[in-house]
Amino acid sequence: MQIPEPLGLSGAPLETLQAVMNGVLPQDSHLILLTDRQGQREGARYAALFMTGRGMQATAQLSAAAFGPHFGEAGQTALAELVHWAVSHDMPVRETVLNGPEFDHVTDGTDADTVQQLRAASNPSDAAIYTKLPGKAQAEF
Repeated sequence: MQIPEPLGLSGAPLETLQAVMNGVLPQDSHLILLTDRQGQREGARYAALFMTGRGMQATAQLSAAAFGPHFGEAGQTALAELVHWAVSHDMPVRETVLNGPEFDHVTDGTDADTVQQLRAASNPSDAAIYTKLPGKAQAEF
């Protein structure tokens, strides 16, 4: 499995969003959102893990931790735009919840075994929960 360096910069939502949109080929990919919070989305950090292909030919592309409300309005907006972009390219959206230290470790870079564990631990998710901006209308698909 090929795993390049993470895209973007930790804590830089808009720059990381651009890096993802320029660095990920959406064909046959799916998005796994990695987060450090369950049931507390208002303070959550997110990173994106894109999986393409299967077996030895699979590739995984990780983003820096830069999405979600933890990173302010820009982080929430970047998360909504990321998910909207993924859905518009027919990518299934999944989520894996990690504890804080594990989230930090994974988003610094990861290996093939960890990627497989993240994939196995992921659950299907409703894209709409990531696109609702506080105090704003929900993004439409």
